[in-house]
Amino acid sequence: MVSGFVKSLSSFTYRTFFKKESTYFTTIVGTGVIFSITFNTLFDKYWDKKTAGTKWEDIKDRYVQN
Repeated sequence: MVSGFVKSLSSFTYRTFFKKESTYFTTIVGTGVIFSITFNTLFDKYWDKKTAGTKWEDIKDRYVQN
């Protein structure tokens, strides 16, 4: 059996984000943009940490003289 809290939360979420098509569309697009930015930022930090010392910006001083 679904508790009252879960049912009221579900009802609130539906009324707030999904009842009107314009709000639904905005929610989906906004969530996608936020997810994309967050994912790219976290993955770039991970990749920079994993490949530290092997990227051109790290070894450029060995090969290029100013």
